[in-house]
Amino acid sequence: MAQQASDRDHTRSAGLRTCFAPAERASPDAVAAAAAAVNASPTMAALGGVGGILMILNRERQIVALNDDLLRFLGCERPEMLLGMRPGEALHCIHAADNPGGGCGTGVFCRSCGAAVAIVASQKENAPVETECLLTATVGERQEPFEFRVRAAPIAMGGEQLLAISLQDIRDLKRREALEAVFLHDLMNTATALQGTVGLLARCQGAEREGLIRDAKDIARRLVAEIAEQRDLADLETGRFPVRKVFLSPSEVREALEHLFAHQQCSTGKRLVFDCEGDGLMLYTDSVLLTRALTNLVKNAFEGTAPGGEVRVRCFTEDDSVVFEVWNAAAMPAEVAMQVFVRYFTTKGRRGRGLGTYGARLIAERYLGGSLSFATSEAQGTTFRLKLPRPPQ
Repeated sequence: MAQQASDRDHTRSAGLRTCFAPAERASPDAVAAAAAAVNASPTMAALGGVGGILMILNRERQIVALNDDLLRFLGCERPEMLLGMRPGEALHCIHAADNPGGGCGTGVFCRSCGAAVAIVASQKENAPVETECLLTATVGERQEPFEFRVRAAPIAMGGEQLLAISLQDIRDLKRREALEAVFLHDLMNTATALQGTVGLLARCQGAEREGLIRDAKDIARRLVAEIAEQRDLADLETGRFPVRKVFLSPSEVREALEHLFAHQQCSTGKRLVFDCEGDGLMLYTDSVLLTRALTNLVKNAFEGTAPGGEVRVRCFTEDDSVVFEVWNAAAMPAEVAMQVFVRYFTTKGRRGRGLGTYGARLIAERYLGGSLSFATSEAQGTTFRLKLPRPPQ
């Protein structure tokens, strides 16, 4: 087998390009020979009982053996259908075919993929590497997010140096981290603000007291909204959230956003500018979900805006659509831009929810019949573009 490996045929490498890992693949005959040797090895029999998804990869990162957990996860009955694939191709990663000539591991987005990074690092260092992988896969007609803990470790079987890849589903862990690290933190900040406002009420009279009562009501509403957002997230992701469409005007959306960000910490010392083009423009959509999506985008924009800066929201018609654009002056780093719609990805330097842009796109595409995209550059700043169908005439 070792001699076969040194003399193995590769697919044609001429013209293949890569943005990360090598693009070359072993020939189908070489994959089949490796698969036969690995499956005959006593080591594979022992590894087959390991819990979680397990793949054995050749030097070209192609699957030559796998366990039943992977078959069950994919709903696949024939393991031979997966032989020769790379991990992202087997898991239906949305970026696996970004570079048609190279496949999984060779595209631009692969540089920020935890699984690809672990595999390449383990091969280079000839040592185990463990990391997390936030992966978006195509499931039926939808894109679904998954979170895995990935461990890549060199292993010798059948006279050849291979790589054992194990994946542990950590979706529940990530949800718990989100709840503990972000939601409860935000909830405590809001509750503390409410407590302080109520405390001031006891010592004030007249007009000042009336102002504090209004502030307390606003904070209480924000507290309820934060709890409702966390409660509703599971229903949004599973498609169970009820959509209630109504006619509303952009001015109503503007008032809701201005009200929400009047006392938010992220908007302190910054301005929210709203510009609507077109008199009598109306929307027919779910006002709660639209406001929530735009709130996520505006909050992210404020968090990326320096003191004294502004966030701009534009609303205008375009062909058969109504478009909302949320702009701020800062450009996103390339590594952030590549993962901006990945669930639980965060730039805040701590484990967190990372649901702002992910949640906004989920709402836009799955519930409002629209789309969410963005553009970012040093010259133009960052603009998120929420596009919705115009109301029926």
